[in-house]
Amino acid sequence: MPTPQTRVELHIHLDGCLRLETVWELYKQKGMKLPGDGSVSALRSLVEMEEPADLTKFLAGFQYTSPALAGDPTAIERIAREFCEDAAFNGLFYVEARFCPHLLLRPEADDGVTADDIVEAVLRGFKESEAKCGLTARVLLCCIRGLDQFSEDVLRLCVKYRDLGVVGMDIAGDEEGLNPADPDMFDPMTVKVFTEAASLGIHRTVHAGEVGPSKCVQQALDVLKAERIGHGYRVLEDEELYQRCLRDKVHFEVCPTSSILTGAQPLSYFYHAVCRFADDGANFSLNTDDTMVTGTWTEQEYELVRSWGLKESHLIRANVNAMKAAFLPEHEKSELLMKLYKALNIEVCLTM
Repeated sequence: MPTPQTRVELHIHLDGCLRLETVWELYKQKGMKLPGDGSVSALRSLVEMEEPADLTKFLAGFQYTSPALAGDPTAIERIAREFCEDAAFNGLFYVEARFCPHLLLRPEADDGVTADDIVEAVLRGFKESEAKCGLTARVLLCCIRGLDQFSEDVLRLCVKYRDLGVVGMDIAGDEEGLNPADPDMFDPMTVKVFTEAASLGIHRTVHAGEVGPSKCVQQALDVLKAERIGHGYRVLEDEELYQRCLRDKVHFEVCPTSSILTGAQPLSYFYHAVCRFADDGANFSLNTDDTMVTGTWTEQEYELVRSWGLKESHLIRANVNAMKAAFLPEHEKSELLMKLYKALNIEVCLTM
């Protein structure tokens, strides 16, 4: 049975939320060799994680799913529609889905498909599905650590499609091995592109402090001018920085299950970062990150944090905070916020 649509997600990777049955079907249609014994269950065993490991292992499953989509706008439009269907079924009211369009191309193929085509396919899928599914879906485009050859084009795409459904940009990728003693947590191209994005009014969120040091959070804020932080758990290693984030109401996009599977928050931690955030009244949201890897959707994430002691008031506040932190024009955000209040049975007193 569908969950009532009262949830807001800001940190969810479109290409990490595929229906594996769809991936299997696309493999078959294209005559591609499926991994393992060729079954959906074999594919699932290679993609979905059951035990904590590290971020490298967490991302390893994408090598089995990406080939089914690469360079295929029709397939990508389909997975965008299915994403909206699944998001609505799982209670999402508003969602910002992120992806790197360049990772959905076939670089070795001279097929004429461009990053623009990939973005447009996603936007078509979202537009077609929004009214049908009763949710609002927007796009964030990702730069990738270690692949700075894409970064300037990501910014170009954000500018080109800013009024058509692309609401901001991100940088994702593995922070493993970053040394807090190093002066720079982000490469010069990333700094250049995010600085330009800020000057152009393109909204910015940054994966920082997931498995990398707290310095990543500090530089995301001060150097990349981030408006939100993806994950951010390691901010707790620097009390002064954390107190600054509390004062400035920096929004943390928390992903409970993935934080355990990536080793960002070891199971030995009785007191998960999200519990500290909740206790301190920090500005955070609850997110699924990559549903095909975690094996969860939104309600399972809520059940997990309830088991850690979060109350319904924390969950409601997380959704309201997420809606307030959304990368939408203010008039759209205000309208959706009022609809969310109504769906949550929150009475709002408006004063002149």
